[in-house]
Amino acid sequence: MTTLAHPQTTKGVPTGAVKPRKRGLAALLSHHSFRRLTQFAVFAFILGIAIRHTLVGEAGAVVTASWEAYCPFGGVETLYKFITGGGTISHTHLSNLVVLVAALVTALVARNAFCGWLCPFGFMQDMVSSFSAFVQKKVPAIRKGVKTLKTRGKKLAVIDRPLRFLKYIVLAWAVLGAACYGFMVFRDVDPWAAVWNLAELSLGLGTVVLAITLVASLFVERTWCRYACPLGAATGLVSKLSPVYLKRESEACKSCAICTTACPMGLPVHTATTIKSVDCIGCLECVDECPREGALELKLGIPVIGK
Repeated sequence: MTTLAHPQTTKGVPTGAVKPRKRGLAALLSHHSFRRLTQFAVFAFILGIAIRHTLVGEAGAVVTASWEAYCPFGGVETLYKFITGGGTISHTHLSNLVVLVAALVTALVARNAFCGWLCPFGFMQDMVSSFSAFVQKKVPAIRKGVKTLKTRGKKLAVIDRPLRFLKYIVLAWAVLGAACYGFMVFRDVDPWAAVWNLAELSLGLGTVVLAITLVASLFVERTWCRYACPLGAATGLVSKLSPVYLKRESEACKSCAICTTACPMGLPVHTATTIKSVDCIGCLECVDECPREGALELKLGIPVIGK
Protein backbone atom coordinates (compact mmCIF):
# COMPACT_ATOMS: atom_id res chain seq x y z
CA MET A 1 0.00 0.00 0.00
CA THR A 2 1.32 3.44 -0.98
CA THR A 3 1.54 6.10 1.71
CA LEU A 4 1.24 9.73 0.66
CA ALA A 5 3.84 12.02 2.25
CA HIS A 6 2.52 15.03 4.09
CA PRO A 7 3.67 18.36 2.62
CA GLN A 8 6.08 20.42 4.70
CA THR A 9 4.57 23.37 6.46
CA THR A 10 5.78 26.79 7.60
CA LYS A 11 3.81 28.16 10.55
CA GLY A 12 1.01 25.76 9.73
CA VAL A 13 0.92 26.78 6.05
CA PRO A 14 2.13 24.37 3.32
CA THR A 15 5.62 25.25 2.07
CA GLY A 16 5.42 26.96 -1.32
CA ALA A 17 1.87 28.23 -0.76
CA VAL A 18 1.13 31.83 -1.62
CA LYS A 19 1.51 34.09 1.41
CA PRO A 20 -1.69 35.83 2.52
CA ARG A 21 -1.70 39.53 1.68
CA LYS A 22 -1.15 41.76 4.69
CA ARG A 23 -3.87 44.29 5.32
CA GLY A 24 -4.63 47.07 7.80
CA LEU A 25 -2.39 47.26 10.85
CA ALA A 26 -0.42 44.17 9.82
CA ALA A 27 0.59 45.89 6.57
CA LEU A 28 1.57 49.05 8.44
CA LEU A 29 3.63 47.18 11.03
CA SER A 30 5.63 45.31 8.43
CA HIS A 31 9.34 44.46 8.38
CA HIS A 32 9.87 47.15 5.74
CA SER A 33 8.26 49.83 7.93
CA PHE A 34 10.33 48.79 10.95
CA ARG A 35 13.55 48.95 8.91
CA ARG A 36 12.70 52.41 7.60
CA LEU A 37 11.86 53.58 11.13
CA THR A 38 15.19 52.27 12.42
CA GLN A 39 17.09 53.96 9.60
CA PHE A 40 15.25 57.23 10.15
CA ALA A 41 15.93 57.14 13.90
CA VAL A 42 19.68 56.79 13.35
CA PHE A 43 19.68 59.52 10.70
CA ALA A 44 17.68 61.85 12.97
CA PHE A 45 20.11 61.17 15.83
CA ILE A 46 23.15 62.08 13.69
CA LEU A 47 21.31 65.13 12.35
CA GLY A 48 20.54 66.26 15.89
CA ILE A 49 24.17 65.80 16.92
CA ALA A 50 25.36 67.81 13.90
CA ILE A 51 22.91 70.65 14.51
CA ARG A 52 23.80 70.87 18.21
CA HIS A 53 27.52 70.83 17.43
CA THR A 54 27.10 73.55 14.82
CA LEU A 55 25.05 75.79 17.11
CA VAL A 56 27.06 75.26 20.30
CA GLY A 57 30.50 74.50 18.90
CA GLU A 58 33.46 73.21 20.88
CA ALA A 59 34.21 76.35 22.88
CA GLY A 60 32.79 77.23 26.26
CA ALA A 61 31.64 75.12 29.18
CA VAL A 62 29.42 72.86 27.07
CA VAL A 63 31.28 70.15 25.16
CA THR A 64 29.45 68.77 22.13
CA ALA A 65 30.32 65.83 19.92
CA SER A 66 30.72 66.17 16.18
CA TRP A 67 28.81 63.90 13.79
CA GLU A 68 32.21 62.44 12.86
CA ALA A 69 32.57 61.01 16.36
CA TYR A 70 29.90 58.43 15.47
CA CYS A 71 31.35 57.33 12.12
CA PRO A 72 32.68 53.74 12.28
CA PHE A 73 34.94 54.27 9.28
CA GLY A 74 36.81 56.89 11.25
CA GLY A 75 37.76 53.99 13.51
CA VAL A 76 39.12 52.06 10.51
CA GLU A 77 41.21 55.04 9.41
CA THR A 78 42.66 55.79 12.84
CA LEU A 79 43.16 52.16 13.89
CA TYR A 80 46.82 51.96 12.83
CA LYS A 81 47.81 55.13 14.66
CA PHE A 82 45.93 54.02 17.77
CA ILE A 83 47.56 50.56 17.79
CA THR A 84 51.04 52.03 17.34
CA GLY A 85 50.48 54.31 20.33
CA GLY A 86 50.09 57.55 18.43
CA GLY A 87 46.58 58.37 19.63
CA THR A 88 44.05 59.18 16.92
CA ILE A 89 44.29 61.11 13.66
CA SER A 90 42.53 64.40 13.01
CA HIS A 91 38.69 64.33 12.88
CA THR A 92 38.58 61.06 14.85
CA HIS A 93 38.12 60.12 18.49
CA LEU A 94 38.09 57.00 20.63
CA SER A 95 34.34 56.91 20.05
CA ASN A 96 35.03 56.05 16.41
CA LEU A 97 36.81 52.90 17.53
CA VAL A 98 33.91 51.97 19.82
CA VAL A 99 31.38 52.41 17.00
CA LEU A 100 33.69 50.46 14.66
CA VAL A 101 33.78 47.52 17.08
CA ALA A 102 29.97 47.66 17.30
CA ALA A 103 29.68 47.61 13.49
CA LEU A 104 32.09 44.68 13.19
CA VAL A 105 30.33 42.70 15.93
CA THR A 106 27.04 43.34 14.11
CA ALA A 107 28.61 42.02 10.90
CA LEU A 108 29.84 38.94 12.76
CA VAL A 109 26.45 38.23 14.33
CA ALA A 110 24.04 39.40 11.61
CA ARG A 111 26.16 39.85 8.50
CA ASN A 112 26.08 43.34 7.00
CA ALA A 113 22.97 44.42 8.89
CA PHE A 114 24.69 47.67 9.88
CA CYS A 115 24.57 48.77 6.24
CA GLY A 116 20.98 47.68 5.73
CA TRP A 117 19.49 48.91 9.00
CA LEU A 118 21.68 51.59 10.56
CA CYS A 119 23.85 53.38 8.00
CA PRO A 120 22.50 56.94 7.53
CA PHE A 121 24.07 57.37 4.09
CA GLY A 122 22.52 54.10 2.99
CA PHE A 123 19.20 55.52 4.22
CA MET A 124 19.71 58.62 2.06
CA GLN A 125 20.27 56.45 -1.01
CA ASP A 126 17.19 54.39 -0.16
CA MET A 127 15.10 57.56 0.05
CA VAL A 128 16.33 58.76 -3.34
CA SER A 129 15.51 55.37 -4.88
CA SER A 130 12.07 55.36 -3.23
CA PHE A 131 11.42 58.87 -4.56
CA SER A 132 12.44 57.71 -8.03
CA ALA A 133 10.07 54.72 -7.82
CA PHE A 134 7.23 56.97 -6.62
CA VAL A 135 7.71 59.48 -9.46
CA GLN A 136 7.91 56.69 -12.04
CA LYS A 137 4.69 55.21 -10.71
CA LYS A 138 2.86 58.55 -10.91
CA VAL A 139 4.33 59.87 -14.18
CA PRO A 140 4.11 57.41 -17.10
CA ALA A 141 6.46 59.44 -19.31
CA ILE A 142 9.25 59.29 -16.72
CA ARG A 143 8.58 55.60 -16.09
CA LYS A 144 8.89 54.90 -19.81
CA GLY A 145 12.06 56.98 -20.07
CA VAL A 146 13.74 55.21 -17.15
CA LYS A 147 12.71 51.82 -18.52
CA THR A 148 14.20 52.69 -21.90
CA LEU A 149 17.40 53.90 -20.26
CA LYS A 150 17.72 50.69 -18.23
CA THR A 151 17.03 48.55 -21.30
CA ARG A 152 19.76 50.28 -23.27
CA GLY A 153 22.09 50.05 -20.29
CA LYS A 154 21.77 46.28 -19.92
CA LYS A 155 24.95 45.87 -21.95
CA LEU A 156 26.81 47.49 -19.07
CA ALA A 157 25.77 44.64 -16.75
CA VAL A 158 29.00 42.83 -17.62
CA ILE A 159 31.00 45.42 -15.68
CA ASP A 160 28.84 45.14 -12.56
CA ARG A 161 30.86 42.34 -10.97
CA PRO A 162 34.31 43.88 -11.68
CA LEU A 163 33.12 47.26 -10.39
CA ARG A 164 32.13 45.70 -7.06
CA PHE A 165 35.83 45.14 -6.33
CA LEU A 166 36.42 48.90 -6.48
CA LYS A 167 35.34 49.33 -2.85
CA TYR A 168 38.23 47.10 -1.69
CA ILE A 169 40.67 49.32 -3.55
CA VAL A 170 39.08 52.37 -1.89
CA LEU A 171 39.35 50.62 1.50
CA ALA A 172 43.05 49.83 0.98
CA TRP A 173 43.77 53.38 -0.21
CA ALA A 174 41.96 54.95 2.75
CA VAL A 175 43.61 52.74 5.38
CA LEU A 176 47.14 52.83 3.94
CA GLY A 177 46.88 56.56 3.20
CA ALA A 178 45.82 57.35 6.78
CA ALA A 179 48.61 55.11 8.15
CA CYS A 180 51.30 56.68 5.95
CA TYR A 181 50.30 60.34 6.10
CA GLY A 182 48.57 60.55 9.46
CA PHE A 183 45.38 62.16 8.20
CA MET A 184 42.16 61.13 6.43
CA VAL A 185 43.08 60.93 2.75
CA PHE A 186 39.58 59.60 2.05
CA ARG A 187 37.72 62.48 3.72
CA ASP A 188 38.00 64.85 0.75
CA VAL A 189 36.07 62.44 -1.50
CA ASP A 190 33.76 61.02 1.15
CA PRO A 191 30.14 61.76 0.09
CA TRP A 192 28.91 61.40 3.69
CA ALA A 193 31.36 64.07 4.86
CA ALA A 194 30.26 66.18 1.88
CA VAL A 195 26.67 66.15 3.20
CA TRP A 196 27.77 68.03 6.32
CA ASN A 197 30.24 70.20 4.43
CA LEU A 198 27.30 71.42 2.38
CA ALA A 199 25.62 72.56 5.57
CA GLU A 200 28.70 74.72 6.17
CA LEU A 201 28.55 75.95 2.54
CA SER A 202 31.80 74.16 1.81
CA LEU A 203 32.17 72.55 -1.61
CA GLY A 204 34.83 70.17 -2.87
CA LEU A 205 35.50 66.91 -4.67
CA GLY A 206 33.35 65.10 -2.15
CA THR A 207 30.40 67.24 -3.25
CA VAL A 208 30.86 65.98 -6.80
CA VAL A 209 30.98 62.36 -5.56
CA LEU A 210 27.84 63.00 -3.49
CA ALA A 211 25.98 64.47 -6.47
CA ILE A 212 26.99 61.56 -8.73
CA THR A 213 25.95 59.04 -6.08
CA LEU A 214 22.51 60.56 -5.50
CA VAL A 215 21.78 61.00 -9.21
CA ALA A 216 22.90 57.41 -9.88
CA SER A 217 20.61 56.24 -7.05
CA LEU A 218 17.65 57.43 -9.11
CA PHE A 219 18.40 54.56 -11.49
CA VAL A 220 20.50 52.04 -9.54
CA GLU A 221 19.77 51.35 -5.87
CA ARG A 222 22.60 51.75 -3.37
CA THR A 223 25.16 52.78 -6.01
CA TRP A 224 27.75 53.85 -3.45
CA CYS A 225 27.23 50.72 -1.36
CA ARG A 226 27.60 48.41 -4.35
CA TYR A 227 30.75 49.85 -5.83
CA ALA A 228 32.68 52.27 -3.64
CA CYS A 229 31.87 52.12 0.09
CA PRO A 230 35.05 51.19 2.02
CA LEU A 231 33.13 50.61 5.26
CA GLY A 232 30.83 48.15 3.49
CA ALA A 233 33.93 46.41 2.15
CA ALA A 234 35.36 46.05 5.67
CA THR A 235 32.16 44.84 7.33
CA GLY A 236 31.43 42.60 4.34
CA LEU A 237 34.70 40.76 4.82
CA VAL A 238 33.93 40.22 8.51
CA SER A 239 30.40 39.07 7.62
CA LYS A 240 31.95 36.05 5.90
CA LEU A 241 32.51 34.66 9.41
CA SER A 242 28.85 35.07 10.39
CA PRO A 243 26.89 31.86 10.99
CA VAL A 244 23.68 33.58 9.82
CA TYR A 245 22.69 33.30 6.17
CA LEU A 246 19.72 33.12 3.83
CA LYS A 247 18.72 29.90 2.13
CA ARG A 248 16.46 29.55 -0.89
CA GLU A 249 14.38 26.39 -0.80
CA SER A 250 14.10 25.34 -4.45
CA GLU A 251 11.04 23.17 -3.81
CA ALA A 252 9.05 26.12 -2.51
CA CYS A 253 10.55 28.75 -4.83
CA LYS A 254 8.86 29.39 -8.20
CA SER A 255 11.79 31.46 -9.55
CA CYS A 256 9.55 34.49 -10.04
CA ALA A 257 12.57 36.79 -9.38
CA ILE A 258 10.53 39.08 -7.10
CA CYS A 259 13.22 38.65 -4.44
CA THR A 260 15.95 39.68 -6.87
CA THR A 261 13.96 42.75 -7.88
CA ALA A 262 13.49 43.67 -4.21
CA CYS A 263 17.21 43.34 -3.39
CA PRO A 264 18.71 46.86 -3.18
CA MET A 265 22.16 45.44 -3.85
CA GLY A 266 21.15 43.72 -7.08
CA LEU A 267 22.02 40.20 -5.96
CA PRO A 268 20.59 37.28 -7.99
CA VAL A 269 18.67 35.84 -5.05
CA HIS A 270 16.23 33.75 -7.10
CA THR A 271 19.04 31.68 -8.65
CA ALA A 272 21.18 31.20 -5.54
CA THR A 273 21.09 28.23 -3.21
CA THR A 274 22.46 30.19 -0.27
CA ILE A 275 22.92 33.94 0.02
CA LYS A 276 26.25 34.56 1.74
CA SER A 277 27.57 37.33 -0.48
CA VAL A 278 29.74 40.03 1.09
CA ASP A 279 27.45 42.49 -0.71
CA CYS A 280 24.34 41.33 1.17
CA ILE A 281 23.34 44.12 3.58
CA GLY A 282 20.98 41.98 5.65
CA CYS A 283 17.96 44.16 4.89
CA LEU A 284 15.71 41.08 4.42
CA GLU A 285 13.68 42.89 1.75
CA CYS A 286 13.88 39.74 -0.38
CA VAL A 287 12.30 37.67 2.41
CA ASP A 288 9.61 40.28 3.00
CA GLU A 289 8.70 40.50 -0.69
CA CYS A 290 8.84 36.77 -1.45
CA PRO A 291 5.27 35.62 -2.21
CA ARG A 292 5.85 31.96 -1.26
CA GLU A 293 5.87 30.39 2.19
CA GLY A 294 9.26 28.93 3.14
CA ALA A 295 10.98 29.86 -0.12
CA LEU A 296 13.49 32.16 1.61
CA GLU A 297 14.49 31.57 5.20
CA LEU A 298 17.14 32.71 7.66
CA LYS A 299 19.45 29.88 8.70
CA LEU A 300 22.17 29.32 11.28
CA GLY A 301 25.13 27.19 10.33
CA ILE A 302 28.89 26.89 9.97
CA PRO A 303 30.36 29.98 8.28
CA VAL A 304 31.52 29.07 4.79
CA ILE A 305 32.10 30.94 1.56
CA GLY A 306 29.05 30.66 -0.66
CA LYS A 307 27.05 32.42 -3.31
